[in-house]
Amino acid sequence: MTLSFSDHQLFAPLNFTVKQNEQVALSGRNGTGKSSLIQAICHQFSGNINGTIELASNITVSTVRQDYSDNSGSLTEFAKANHLELETFLNILRKLGVPRSILHNRIETMSMGQQKKVELARSLATPAHLYIWDEPLNYLDTYNQEQLIDLIQTYQPPLLFVEHDHHFIEQVSSKVICLNKDE
Repeated sequence: MTLSFSDHQLFAPLNFTVKQNEQVALSGRNGTGKSSLIQAICHQFSGNINGTIELASNITVSTVRQDYSDNSGSLTEFAKANHLELETFLNILRKLGVPRSILHNRIETMSMGQQKKVELARSLATPAHLYIWDEPLNYLDTYNQEQLIDLIQTYQPPLLFVEHDHHFIEQVSSKVICLNKDE
């Protein structure tokens, strides 16, 4: 399959599968359509899909988005709105290094790093068959990046992700799909 806007094809045709316990990195230069491919898989792509995207029936997908500016409210309100078990959600936040003193703040008043941790914790607290993460390391410090690497290596969730950090890709991916311009 491939994606396009009008007559502009984003990348050369590709075909891949994410299997259970596989961590698949989408790689390629900026503008090759990595985030667009994630949007297409999540039924949020506004361009043309040429080919087929197939997900197993009754599959639950949990995402980490690049733009999570719509996350707002108290953590309790956020957990309820996202159907998360509050204690699990708060425990993940604490494991990601969010201080207890911040747990009573509204999401929109948190730092960008703390807001990213809320987005990650939301995804991790959502039971899913497939995790799709678009640049999960943005705003995270090295310590939190290593925590995320350890978590993925330990649990090996089925994961499709876009990330530019080569160390992260080398440590967690079992397969790399390179998107190239069709030239």
